[in-house]
Amino acid sequence: MGFFVITQNNSKMRLEELEKKIYRPGEEFGERPRSPEIFSPGQREKKIRQGKWLRTEKSKLTPKQKQYLRRSGIFLIIGFLIAAGFMIWRSFISFDKSKVKLEISGPERIESGDEAVYAVKYGNKSKITLKDIKLVFYFPEDSLLIETANEDLIQSSELSDLGAGQESWIELKARIIGQKDSQKKVQARLSFRPANLGSRFENQAEFLTKIISVPLILDFDLPNRLVSGQSFDFSLEYLNQGEVAFKNLELKLEYPAGFNFKSAEPEPLERNNLWPVSDLMAGGANKIFIHGAIEGRENERKSFKAQLGVLRNDQFILYTETVEAVQISVSPLFVSQTVNGKTDYVAKAGEVLNYQIDYKNTTDVGIKDVVITSQLDGSALDLASLELEKGSFDGLNRVITWNAGNLPALEFLGPRQEGKVEFRVKIKDSLPIKNYSDKNFSITNTVKINSSQIPLSLASIQVSGQSQLTTKIASQLTLEAKGYFRDDLIPNSGPIPPRVGQATTYTIKWQVSNTSNDLKNVKVAAYLPPHIQWLGKVKPSEEDLKYNSGTGQLIWSIGDLAAATGLLLPVKQIAFQVAITPSLTHAGGLVELIGQSIATGKDSFTGLELTSADEPIDTDLPDDLTVNQQDGIVAE
Repeated sequence: MGFFVITQNNSKMRLEELEKKIYRPGEEFGERPRSPEIFSPGQREKKIRQGKWLRTEKSKLTPKQKQYLRRSGIFLIIGFLIAAGFMIWRSFISFDKSKVKLEISGPERIESGDEAVYAVKYGNKSKITLKDIKLVFYFPEDSLLIETANEDLIQSSELSDLGAGQESWIELKARIIGQKDSQKKVQARLSFRPANLGSRFENQAEFLTKIISVPLILDFDLPNRLVSGQSFDFSLEYLNQGEVAFKNLELKLEYPAGFNFKSAEPEPLERNNLWPVSDLMAGGANKIFIHGAIEGRENERKSFKAQLGVLRNDQFILYTETVEAVQISVSPLFVSQTVNGKTDYVAKAGEVLNYQIDYKNTTDVGIKDVVITSQLDGSALDLASLELEKGSFDGLNRVITWNAGNLPALEFLGPRQEGKVEFRVKIKDSLPIKNYSDKNFSITNTVKINSSQIPLSLASIQVSGQSQLTTKIASQLTLEAKGYFRDDLIPNSGPIPPRVGQATTYTIKWQVSNTSNDLKNVKVAAYLPPHIQWLGKVKPSEEDLKYNSGTGQLIWSIGDLAAATGLLLPVKQIAFQVAITPSLTHAGGLVELIGQSIATGKDSFTGLELTSADEPIDTDLPDDLTVNQQDGIVAE
């Protein structure tokens, strides 16, 4: 059975021929062609009944197309297999470490020195067995490990394999030591390897324990009240009320202002306030004893602080501390003093010091046979100049004494009764500077008041009073300004006497000396008059001398100036050259070469700002012995 095929090109050609016949005049048409079988009515049903299907030549593939389809199919299959393999491989190698749980439990609050038990729990919620498990546990600093000879605060443990879904735990113990209210942190690091992988993973956890108290006790034994200037003894006890020893402890004291440490038993390690306690066993106790003196104002409270801890890397780590205070009260016999009306007076060489001593009975009980002494100390004093209104002076011991024999008011000092005594003494004109250590001179006067017959009602109280006053002596800064025509440092030229219209040069010298104390920031300054010319020649050339041409000011910056400069050390000196060309207005008179020179500096010992000045220099040059006054008058 054949089949009829109409292609697109053939159909188009037959339609064109048919169209020509229709529109061609006289054209006749033949018999109608037979219907193609493919369009015959009932043909489809017939073929279906025969089990056959229509085919056309259009459905055939070329060999090249078939080869392309085969290759594409192969590639698709390979890609699918690779993707499936990758997904399977990923499912084997992927691991989520968050499914490995790690946590620490323990006491949240504890007393320093108590035992703490920490439980480290770890679990495997993944589907893979964990191997090569290692736990590293970090104890807090100063902890004491329990049930192990190893004192290392970093503990490592090798743990057994942990299967999927399994959990386990490990317990660690230590005594936790630290100061009150401190937070002590423990840490755990769990590292492991999944059974199907070569890589290791690590999880971390931490836990905080607060120290709520410390079993170390510090206890002062101090008097409630003290008199200013009083010497006294006190003790400090330290105890361990805990169940464990504290090792390598240090005991530290902080004294109040006005306390003068004298001795201690046992002796301190350094700075008179640090003692090594070493190991303080459980239930152990010990004491230190201290002797000193205290100064202060009436009703002032003086606080003593004790601290117990450890010294690590030069830093004191506190475990516990205590603070106690004593109150300063006025002694029954009170004494005070002033110098030239002040308690902080700074004196100068050659000056007279006027001392006034005030005394008083501060109680409501009369006191008999009162004695007042005043001891002077200082090599700068001229004791031969001492003037006393009353009292007697012991030159060998340098002590002035007032008692009932030379001051009848002291035979019985009634309740609240008061009085005063005075004396005067001069400071030497020249301080005794014989070597480089002779500096920072001062005068100390120590006044004491006491009684040989103390009333019974005052027997338990220190009756005596004391006052000590130190007067510092300031250094003396001296400046000399000198002018020369004939000088060996800088040669000069020009007519002498100076002449109108002709230039004459001069040398100016500044010389600075200093007596008893080191000085800082020393400077010398002066102004050159407008008619003076600055020539810029300076000797020594390395000195810091600056000239301001706009203002005419000269400033010599010396800096530090040692004590005894000009006495044991050479005078500090600088020389510089100036010139003058006189005008007719200068004729017949002297001409100023430099204005007033002023030296300033700070006394390192007394803190005073010192000043010295010298007069202006004219052309008469009073320091140049080769020039007389007439040689300084300008000639026409």
